[in-house]
Amino acid sequence: MNHQSLIQHWVHSSFHIFDIRHFVLLSGEAMPPYPLPANAFLLLCRGQGTAMFNDRTFTLSRSCLLHADKGLHLQIHSVEQLEFYLILYKSELTSSRHSIHATESEADNSMTAPLGFVPEFPVLLHQHAREMYDAWLNGGDLSRFKTKTIFYLFMHEVLRQLDNPSFLADKPDIVDQAIRYIEEHMLEAVTLDSIARELNYNIQYLSKKFKAKTGRSPIDYLIYVRMEKAARLLLETDETIQHIAQSVGYSDLFYFIKRFKKHTGLVPGQFRKQAAHSCLPDVPSKRLKSSIWSHPSLLYTKSRTVSNEFRVKKGDSYVSKEFKTPLAAAMLLCMMIMISACGVETPSSPSTQRVQYEHAMGVTEVTGIPDKIAAADYRILDTLYALGIKPYATTTYGGSTELPYLEKDVQSETILALGDKINLEAAVETEPDLIIARHIEPEVYEQLSKVAPVLVFRGDGDWREEMREIGSAVGKEAEAAAWLEQYDQKAAEIKEKIAEHVGPDETFLFVRLQKDVQAASPNVHLAATLSKDLGLTYVAQLANQEESYSALSLEALPELNPDHIFMTVGKSTVSHDDDAEKLLADMKESAVWSSLKAVQSDNVHIMPQWVFGDYPNIKSKSLELVEAALVKR
Repeated sequence: MNHQSLIQHWVHSSFHIFDIRHFVLLSGEAMPPYPLPANAFLLLCRGQGTAMFNDRTFTLSRSCLLHADKGLHLQIHSVEQLEFYLILYKSELTSSRHSIHATESEADNSMTAPLGFVPEFPVLLHQHAREMYDAWLNGGDLSRFKTKTIFYLFMHEVLRQLDNPSFLADKPDIVDQAIRYIEEHMLEAVTLDSIARELNYNIQYLSKKFKAKTGRSPIDYLIYVRMEKAARLLLETDETIQHIAQSVGYSDLFYFIKRFKKHTGLVPGQFRKQAAHSCLPDVPSKRLKSSIWSHPSLLYTKSRTVSNEFRVKKGDSYVSKEFKTPLAAAMLLCMMIMISACGVETPSSPSTQRVQYEHAMGVTEVTGIPDKIAAADYRILDTLYALGIKPYATTTYGGSTELPYLEKDVQSETILALGDKINLEAAVETEPDLIIARHIEPEVYEQLSKVAPVLVFRGDGDWREEMREIGSAVGKEAEAAAWLEQYDQKAAEIKEKIAEHVGPDETFLFVRLQKDVQAASPNVHLAATLSKDLGLTYVAQLANQEESYSALSLEALPELNPDHIFMTVGKSTVSHDDDAEKLLADMKESAVWSSLKAVQSDNVHIMPQWVFGDYPNIKSKSLELVEAALVKR
């Protein structure tokens, strides 16, 4: 094909964009014959397969670019998952036929046959295609004009690469070479030195040329390429965040999440959720139209349209935050210099003091009194509320940030949800000053420690001592002591009331019904409230039980034969437990159950499931439940 004739044909033509589409074909999937309604460019993004225009077949691989005329039938078959753009356009000659008659005739003959080649530098073509596609989706006259403008840039790049193939003497552009190197080696530990060494250029010269053409440094562009690919993987696949991080060259998940949030304003999971709720018609690939994801591309390209939901505040720019000099930091530095010059010593305040805390997972240093505290367990949340602290974030209890046994007015209305189990992404998203957790894996502890100081409590010791330790870590030692004193006073008052209604020889038992009957040790949960805090007599046979709960057969119940049975039914307060309900129904039909003193005296007390916990507000509410069950009004 005579490329110069093709160039001449396009130079003397005007163009109208007919449509721009983005397709994804799964492995082995075929696209049926499609008659092209206009001339078309097909730009492969990834994958392998074949494309056929009428009876001519092309192999699809390595970012190849195809061109075909209106009326040809396009048929595609994927060998592995294919992603490509189809750019449909119409052209019209603008020069007189007399002046370009020979050129038009030759070009028309050449244009009847499809064209296919592998671009030497595909990155710019992909970038233009993405920007055209985004602008096309936005709609409106201005966006259509932008699409057409970028199409001319796309056409120029196609023709430039056709007109300047590798066999010509012209040396490829240094920036294009660097871009191609970055794209092909993005999974490696690319450095400015490695790029310059590979291309045999001076580092300073390469950086200057690259910044002048793209508006970025080479490493900033590498980050952009990685983040762009990560965003696409989040939108187009269900891969885990860990796998996506590795797929774009990050082995450190924490660093990837922090980098992605800086790039987009959202952590990966949040980004994926936002995209899932966006509506993009007739396209298999969805993308957020958000200014915080828009990128400063090559200098001739403008940023994409910004939606109201994500509009950047006035004065914001696309300059990376990494290169901004914070004014506050500069002023603070000046003040420190002045103070130092004057010989003034600044005594440490509670907000700057550093304290080391030994906990279940090691030793953690906490600076000052934390303001934004994340509770990585609902029982930690309970303790913080008892100390008068409204945490900044928390894991959920049955899908909710509310504790069902506490009044709403003592809970935080603005608390952020971290999911049923805290994870690194949720922690990065909320950016807490301190994370307080219990029973987490060492790997999780190590990851969370990169976000904020982490204190871990085992949860199987003395709940009073744990409350004091948490109070110490958050600057609430006095509040912890006062709360425990009030609790003891409350227990003593209720104990006196119960003594007026319960005989000294009456015995008590706490059991939970799940798939079987489980008897509690007198040292845990509601059983400890009964026996230790209220001084009631627990069944003697279980006094030395080491396990927190042990299976108890229905036939063994008469041996214990308590005067009072406190009981919970089911595993959770948020879902119906059919097994436990059936077990209770079967027990009620049993003669053994009917023979028990507690049953005959109507002293079987059904308790809510949350009384399992040994935490401040649970213990306080448990006192009230026992009082309501035993004190006859």
